[in-house]
Amino acid sequence: MLYPVSVVNCGRIKQFSLTRFVLKRHKNQKGSTRISKSLKGRNFHPAILESIAEGIVVIGLDRKIIFVNKMARDLIGIRNEAPEGKPCSEVIRTDLCDTCPVESYEGNESCASYLMNIHLYRNDTESIPLCLNVAPLHDEKGEVAGFIENFRPMSEAVKAIESLKQTNVVLAQEKDKVDSIIESLADGVFTVDKQLRIKSFNKGMEILTGLKESDVTGLTCKEVLSADNCEGNCPFAHTLRMGYGIANVKERISSQGGDTVPVFMSTAFLKNESGENDLIATVKDLSEIERLRRDMNERYQLSNIIGKSSQMQQIFELIEVLGDADCAILVEGESGTGKELASRAIHHESHRRSKPFIKVNCSAIVEGLFESELFGHVKGAFSGAIKNKAGKFEIAHQGTIFLDEIADMPISLQPKLLRVLQDKEFERVGDNKTRKVDVRIIAATNKRLIEEVEAGRFRKDLYYRLCVVPLVMPALRDRKEDIPLLVNHFLEKCHINNPNRPKVTDVTPSALTAILDYDWPGNIRELENAIEHAYIRTRSDMIDRDSLPESITGSTGIKSHSIEFDDTTVTINMIQRHYIDELMKKYNGNKSLVAKDLGISRTTLWRRLKEAASKH
Repeated sequence: MLYPVSVVNCGRIKQFSLTRFVLKRHKNQKGSTRISKSLKGRNFHPAILESIAEGIVVIGLDRKIIFVNKMARDLIGIRNEAPEGKPCSEVIRTDLCDTCPVESYEGNESCASYLMNIHLYRNDTESIPLCLNVAPLHDEKGEVAGFIENFRPMSEAVKAIESLKQTNVVLAQEKDKVDSIIESLADGVFTVDKQLRIKSFNKGMEILTGLKESDVTGLTCKEVLSADNCEGNCPFAHTLRMGYGIANVKERISSQGGDTVPVFMSTAFLKNESGENDLIATVKDLSEIERLRRDMNERYQLSNIIGKSSQMQQIFELIEVLGDADCAILVEGESGTGKELASRAIHHESHRRSKPFIKVNCSAIVEGLFESELFGHVKGAFSGAIKNKAGKFEIAHQGTIFLDEIADMPISLQPKLLRVLQDKEFERVGDNKTRKVDVRIIAATNKRLIEEVEAGRFRKDLYYRLCVVPLVMPALRDRKEDIPLLVNHFLEKCHINNPNRPKVTDVTPSALTAILDYDWPGNIRELENAIEHAYIRTRSDMIDRDSLPESITGSTGIKSHSIEFDDTTVTINMIQRHYIDELMKKYNGNKSLVAKDLGISRTTLWRRLKEAASKH
């Protein structure tokens, strides 16, 4: 098989630099050219050319051979006969004999030619591929006196080329095999370009989504999958930003029928035909695992809510049911029981999970700004309203609004909230334009809201609109079997937040006994603070009893002060107020630290201080 011949022209060659000999021409009586060789400054010995590891042939202008070295003899197949004086075409038979390259020097006698993959024929059946170099030889006057041809065998190079061709065939076959394997995978596999447009979509993805590859090619993966993290921490965006793939990101993707499919998604870079990086994702269907999880008698965790107790199992089941509904929900429970976590779990389990979850703390808003905070205002509606502002309900459109401490909402504003619940419309402060809103309301309180209704501090009609489905979070003292699980969870969380500290993996039996014996008035929030406190104090890989806050192990934690009252009638409020005062002294008036020690929010502490001050 012949390969393309490449001819490269170079500059003028004054002397044959390899041997540094000069060729001189002489005419004989018959008109033929006789060339003699001499070495500048010393006698020339043919051993110089014989030592070159290439075939060397010197040809005169009459096309007759002057010299052939041993390598050339072996390549040509010359045995004992003398080739000198014979025409080169009788001795050397190549692909170029019909178009002799020497003739190209008739009009351009100063250039060399390099010819690749020229076949040298040794007999009728055998040929050798060569790299042939033809160059003119000049005499002392710079005139062409002859030509030199040197041969380099290309047999090994041709074998390498043939091997590469075979390798390419094998690679193509392997690619076909890989494509077949990908198509037969039960898991979904798809690729996207850097603009996240889908380039390929295997059978597994077609089964998962109910969509055909031809229907989705060229669309963005967000348009096709509508996954949980498309609006937030997109796995592909993370991969492009960080420069490496990520594994087993839990997602929910949409199928053609509008159903959601729970999956694990992993991403990686993939070089395309142009050598540029595309992105590839593998998608593992978790539907069966999710079904088995729901069928288990004991489920320990749901959206960061942890518990194996019967109370928490009932909460988990109710959250899953409420996720499919779209009604208002009232979450009740003591401070620190996880009311916000439960509300977020309900939102996450619902069809609104990809939309905003907006939290409003009703106890932290100044009463005069309450309506503006919830419904927004227009420019000039009141002093300081320098521009239009959207309220929380507008921001939460199509999502969920979480009204924490709903019992603290001013009663004057409650009718407007009732209107949003009933008619799903409102007006901004200072505006007469009615605005429609699609939002789910989840309210929470640490008070018994029905008691607030009976006391006249909360509207009865609003209560019944909010309490379509009540969800009561149990106190930690009523589900102590969950405490070991919670302790392990908080230890892991502490390790993540303190990566430079030695990892604490467990608690000693005596420490766990103290934790289980304590009643946890601050509930889960207090437990988390206690574990973080112990995590920081311990100097080993286990939390011992001495690392825990003294209030948990039996002491109040305030050793330098005793409680003394002149009045013999001591109420719980007096003791509580005194305890807070002592903590304020301990932390030099830092309310955040005091609230943390008590296991309550800073807002609740502020309210209690205000109530106590009004009674003095």
